[in-house]
Amino acid sequence: IEEEIEIEIPSELKEIVELKRQELLEAVANFDEDLMMLVLDGAEVDEETFKKAIRKATLTSEFFPAVCGTSFKNKGVKKMIDAVVDYLPSPIDIPAIKAECEEKQVNVESTDDGEFAALAFKVMTDPYVGTLTFFRVYRGVLSKGTYVYNSTKGEKERIGRILQMHANSRVEIDECRAGDIAAAVGLKSTTT
Repeated sequence: IEEEIEIEIPSELKEIVELKRQELLEAVANFDEDLMMLVLDGAEVDEETFKKAIRKATLTSEFFPAVCGTSFKNKGVKKMIDAVVDYLPSPIDIPAIKAECEEKQVNVESTDDGEFAALAFKVMTDPYVGTLTFFRVYRGVLSKGTYVYNSTKGEKERIGRILQMHANSRVEIDECRAGDIAAAVGLKSTTT
């Protein structure tokens, strides 16, 4: 995994970037009255206020932020994962998911209680730990050393290690809960 490098915006693009930022501010302000007042007053909008407003707009399902990146050499992947955390709804922000379990319709509530339910969204090979499967927990608690049922493949898989990923570093954790994004090491049957 290569180190992320941030560079200064080239001088010939600064004006365009500022114009596009202002357009984005105005678009997001349509979903947030406080931001609208700041924009109309010509006040400077700090990054945290901007992020909260983008999240609020995204939760309406009428505003869709887009990020660029490529899995080749992980360019933009950290920014994409940060955007998922910053802007997309957490499991507690959305109503219960309707799912099928043993040919019956069930509601999957976003809570730490109940059977474990998660979605794997990326599989990659890491030279130090092997296969990493990134997933988001929708219900329950996952502890290392336990087994999970892969409903797509109809197989049980053992969770050996759970990692919390931070850019180019990783921290081994004992468990993850509803709303968490983590990575499991060594899942052989899980695909995306």
